[in-house]
Amino acid sequence: MSTTRSDRAEAVEKWADEVDPADLKVANTAALRSIAELVEQRNEVHEDLTEAVRSARRAKRSWSEIGAMLGVSKQAAQRKYSKIAAPHS
Repeated sequence: MSTTRSDRAEAVEKWADEVDPADLKVANTAALRSIAELVEQRNEVHEDLTEAVRSARRAKRSWSEIGAMLGVSKQAAQRKYSKIAAPHS
């Protein structure tokens, strides 16, 4: 039987209300926080890069030029960005 997110949240809240603080251990989560921060940065860079490619296409730059700036072939640039960076009128 699959539980919903709200069911899991409710179970965690119930556990938190009943847990003895003496049973808790400190967890070093620095590495996990670093991963989360880097993922956030990666997502921001992806959004910024997509907008830059979109802007370049609106400026009539070729896929060859864009690919060169990305360090990939024009085909690779077009394959990755053509649908998400289509110029908007």
